[in-house]
Amino acid sequence: MGGFLKSRHSYVTLVDLPEALPFEIKKKKEIRFILEAGEEDTKRLFGFVRLLEKLFGEEFSFIGEDIIAEKFYRRFLFSRGGFMEVMSEPPAAIIAHFIEKSRAKKFADALKKVIEKTVTDETIAKILKNSVELSSEKEEALSYKKWSEMKKIRKLVE
Repeated sequence: MGGFLKSRHSYVTLVDLPEALPFEIKKKKEIRFILEAGEEDTKRLFGFVRLLEKLFGEEFSFIGEDIIAEKFYRRFLFSRGGFMEVMSEPPAAIIAHFIEKSRAKKFADALKKVIEKTVTDETIAKILKNSVELSSEKEEALSYKKWSEMKKIRKLVE
């Protein structure tokens, strides 16, 4: 076994610092309750995802939920390759992974359109659209350390 496969991939990230995405869990909940997220939270998330599917032009398959280092994920697989992780707990985040940069760009554009359609405050929608990042690197899209720092900052302003 000579070496490891080196794989660069592209990813799209969005962190909802203004807490405006419609699926973000608004009530303070312990991680164990997030796993049993209310029907309304789940409906809002899946509505958001259905609109994203339509504008991206590709079906997504829900592949499950997971907790890793205090982050609660819901994952979706793209029919033409790649996957998306969604964290609903504030600050909510979307991270989508692709092999082809062109598909990542198409996804980022679709995500911006979904933001326009679902976030009613125009100023916040503009901030969120400008927060959509497209990258091609080996490092983790949204590290636990970075997410934890944002969560601590959020707690300071509560």
